[in-house]
Amino acid sequence: MVRTACRRLAFVAIGLILVLFPALSPAAAQLTVGVHLDNRPWEFRDEKGAYVGFDIDMVQALGKELGVEVALRPMGFAELFEALDVGRVDAVASSITVTPERLGRFDFTQPYYRTSQAVVVLKASGIRDLAGLAGKTAAAMPASTNAQWLEASKGSYAVRAIRYVDGLDQALALLRSGEVAAYFGDEPALLYALLDSRDLAVIARLPTEDRYALMLRRSSAWTGRVDAALSAIKRDGTLAAIHRKWFGARPPADSPVTTVLPRP
Repeated sequence: MVRTACRRLAFVAIGLILVLFPALSPAAAQLTVGVHLDNRPWEFRDEKGAYVGFDIDMVQALGKELGVEVALRPMGFAELFEALDVGRVDAVASSITVTPERLGRFDFTQPYYRTSQAVVVLKASGIRDLAGLAGKTAAAMPASTNAQWLEASKGSYAVRAIRYVDGLDQALALLRSGEVAAYFGDEPALLYALLDSRDLAVIARLPTEDRYALMLRRSSAWTGRVDAALSAIKRDGTLAAIHRKWFGARPPADSPVTTVLPRP
């Protein structure tokens, strides 16, 4: 009787494992990624409302490499950090710069892009350099490294005030309405905006060396897997092809787009 009961329990346990196995398999997993959609060419909505951009293509390629579904969660830039903290998303892909402060809170993959910050103005404004911002209002996104540089340096250039905006589109609207004199942003996004906006000019490239990486929760089970997948799409040329698609050129030979790097 005891043996029979034990066998029945064993069969029940095996049955439960078989039922639960599909839900636990890697193929059934989902990677939820926070993005900020006012961030051309990294992530934005096209004319049909679809999510497109360098980062969108990259995380979809990572999902394919990992064999998981990628669920995109759009939100404001500053909100991305809180969403990651409280577990609403597993990772963030939004041209996130690696900084010491952020490394103290989150995990990061290896870098996938290297760039600098820049400042854009209207050509008609007559502003030609940072000294021309004296007494004027400049814009930046809150919680961004651009805002941090501006906050630390505004006294040196006598900037009157900082207007915090949700993204590049809002900043350009404020520039054209005369409410701000300049926007501090990442150089690739500003150069991309110049392709279709002949009324804009980049007046300064700031002395920064920004490295973009995917940001994840501290000690996340996803960190090592996503970083390994990033190495794979660097090695097989997938990330270089994404770069050509969005920037119209191959990345430099030593670029993090193609070079496998250690995690910071």
